[in-house]
Amino acid sequence: MRNLFTSGRPFRLVPYFFLLSLLLMAGATVLMAGYLRHYSSEQLLKLEKSRAASLVQIFENSLWADFRTLLPLARDPANLKQVAGQPRLREAVIRLMRGTDVIRVKMYALNGITLFSTDPGQIGEDESDDDGFRSAAAGTPASELAHNHSIDAFERTLTDRDIISTYVPVHDPAGKIEGVLEIYLDATPFVVDSDRQLRWVTLAICALMAVLFLAQMLVVRLAGRIIDRQAAALSETNRELDNRVAARTWELANANTRLEGEIQERRRAEERLDHLAHHDPLTGLPNRLLFQKRLSRALSAPDLPPYQLAMLFIDLDRFKDVNDTLGHYIGDQLLNAVAARLADGMRDEDMLARLGGDEFICVLENIADRDMASDVAGKLLALFQQPFCINGNDLYLSASIGISFASRDGADVDTLLRHADIAMYAAKNAGRNRCQHYTPQMSADAEQRVVLERQLRQALENDEITAHYQPQVDAATGKLVGAEALARWHHPGMGMVPPSRFIPIAEECGLIVPLGDQILEKSLRQLASWRRDGFELPSISVNLSTRQLERQDFPQHVARLLQRYQLQPCDLELEITESVIMEAENAVNILAELRALGIRLSIDDFGTGYSSLSYLRQLPVQVLKIDRSFILGIGKGGEAIVHAILALSSNLGLETVAEGVEEPYQLEFLRAAGCHVIQGFLYSRPLHEEAFASDWRERLHTPAHP
Repeated sequence: MRNLFTSGRPFRLVPYFFLLSLLLMAGATVLMAGYLRHYSSEQLLKLEKSRAASLVQIFENSLWADFRTLLPLARDPANLKQVAGQPRLREAVIRLMRGTDVIRVKMYALNGITLFSTDPGQIGEDESDDDGFRSAAAGTPASELAHNHSIDAFERTLTDRDIISTYVPVHDPAGKIEGVLEIYLDATPFVVDSDRQLRWVTLAICALMAVLFLAQMLVVRLAGRIIDRQAAALSETNRELDNRVAARTWELANANTRLEGEIQERRRAEERLDHLAHHDPLTGLPNRLLFQKRLSRALSAPDLPPYQLAMLFIDLDRFKDVNDTLGHYIGDQLLNAVAARLADGMRDEDMLARLGGDEFICVLENIADRDMASDVAGKLLALFQQPFCINGNDLYLSASIGISFASRDGADVDTLLRHADIAMYAAKNAGRNRCQHYTPQMSADAEQRVVLERQLRQALENDEITAHYQPQVDAATGKLVGAEALARWHHPGMGMVPPSRFIPIAEECGLIVPLGDQILEKSLRQLASWRRDGFELPSISVNLSTRQLERQDFPQHVARLLQRYQLQPCDLELEITESVIMEAENAVNILAELRALGIRLSIDDFGTGYSSLSYLRQLPVQVLKIDRSFILGIGKGGEAIVHAILALSSNLGLETVAEGVEEPYQLEFLRAAGCHVIQGFLYSRPLHEEAFASDWRERLHTPAHP
């Protein structure tokens, strides 16, 4: 066997190592010296920049009052040179410069004109194209280090100096930038000292590298001699090893027992691979592939009764919140715990599989009837009543289950799975933590929702969504005090599509933001148009969705719309439901920004959501809108709730609006109870802008009691 030492010319380790080490160490020395020089320069500039900023503050505090008088002369060069060149101002600057490293001071207007300089010849020069000046004028101080062969200081001419010039913005008491100060500092002593230190450090590095190189050379030479001695021994060992390998090969050729062991090991490896291919690696449950194989085999049985085989599609409710808040590691542990608990609740003949994510499938075979599948689903849902203990924490979870039956709801795997999935989503839409049996109507509804979503997108693009307006009337005087804008969709083929159909679809598919923005802009544009035509509607109310409130730039968007249509913030009222406030992240901060603009805020459908008095006190709202369901209780024993809401709003200093008022006795009760504003069919249904204006134009300044 040929090797490194017997296959030809010997490897010359020492010369190669000598050359390689020399090149590497020389390169390392150059890189380290270059880095030290760069680092030294950066630190020097940072130190001098900090010192220059402090000196600028001194000049600003002492002299900016005099400099400020020069600002109006930025566009009058003749008077500027006469005023800025006065000896009094220059002497005051020079007094501050004495005893410091400052050699020149300059002051600029925001247009780049030099208003003052200790070198009078520079007064009136335009520095607007200087990068440092532009940076400071934009609010960011800037410094640069440069070597000057000659520079005129306030006392004398300096030669071969390292100068740091620093531009710093100067603000007025309101925080607005008025001008820019530039200070030149003599950094020559610091640069000279830094270069001297850098030379010593470089010499030290070179000496250290030389010592290291010599030490390595001694070690390598010793290693070379050891390798030469071992070469001969290695050749002899190789010959002995060849003889032993030949003998062992003959032994293995006759070792049938070892061959059988290898075959068994291969079989075990194949079994492990088969298990991995058909089982979920996280939970150990059958995966989608095994589930499809077993279900296909079960469906192939002839004359399968309608309710003998059922599929349960199990989806965990709000499992994404666990991953988002506690992390995927806790989420994986929770999935394992759920899988174990579901497996314990299953019969031996049933199959539980994990499709992926938080979706599980249960196949029930040999069941008696439809109700038995419901009973099994109920038992599985009951398993979630107890919390899951993960890492010492109790986590509560629920699930939604969709049920489909073989033969009745589908004859193949894909159809059964799709229908069970549709039923599961119906369970989620019905409130979660429940089960639903598939019906053909669910597929029709799903298809209709897809069609409606597509048509809604087209309607937004074609501007088919309009705003209708419902009046808001002062309860005491009957005068019109505002109107609520409500989205209405007139489809060319279907006619009027009720909001209860298209608003939920818009929220689910992400169209609620463009829809809300369209209604908001149309309402503000219409209010401005009415006012130009002499119809003085006091204010307009528009509903907000969760997605709109999650936009960080939403307050700025509203402000731009108000400015575009020349409206005041008090002309707009934004309505938010309690559920929107609880669901939207950073909702309170966004509402506070809107309130700071002067926009009125109201809580819509008050009392039907997550009502919390402590939380209500934190919200920057001015109006509570009493939900229609409470108004319907007037005269039917529900007056106490309305009284309670009115008393609460009064104690909190909030106005109240009653929604859904339809009967005169409801109006009389609300007026006597102290409600401020009335809204409902008693005065008018939501009307198109032309009908609304025509109906209320004559009644705007007269009582409008129905």
